[in-house]
Amino acid sequence: MKPMHYQQRRLALLAEAAIGPTVLDIGYVSLPNPYLQDLTCVGFDKRLPDEHGMPYQEAIRGDVQDIAHILAGRQFDSILCGELIEHLENPYQFLRDVHGLLADHGRLILSTPNPLGFPVFVCELLRIKRFFYTRWHTYYFLPRWVERLLDHTGYEVLQIRPVGLWLSGVALAVVPVALSYQVVYVARKKP
Repeated sequence: MKPMHYQQRRLALLAEAAIGPTVLDIGYVSLPNPYLQDLTCVGFDKRLPDEHGMPYQEAIRGDVQDIAHILAGRQFDSILCGELIEHLENPYQFLRDVHGLLADHGRLILSTPNPLGFPVFVCELLRIKRFFYTRWHTYYFLPRWVERLLDHTGYEVLQIRPVGLWLSGVALAVVPVALSYQVVYVARKKP
């Protein structure tokens, strides 16, 4: 399990890139972003938080495969997808679907694990299936291939930020993107 300070750094990086006033946070229930307090946030997830765990102004329950239909007619200044696309069978379609929900001046901000990140790379090299081989992940994305994925779905990458190198019990914040376990991508609609 990732140390909580590592997760908090990832959430902070996602929030730093957000512009407002409206934010759609997709897949938020297991770890809502506490750094979005100054923005009007809508949470979208396949399950709803309990009544005491509702951190946002609005919560919508739904499947991301139906997100364009469920949120038809709405637009957001920022759309956050933290640790989500690696779980989807068709990330290309998902990114095309949320494209229509993003305001023309808006930002798509996503994070995803990096297969070159230290713990994943070591497990791959040694063929260890006990760690970093969850059945819930459909893909792992290399950073330059996330850029291509975004490009092919109508986005322009503005920034790529490493969350940090994660070692057992230790997280180092200053590392190159290629070695970061999780990577944050900030994009906008292509002009």
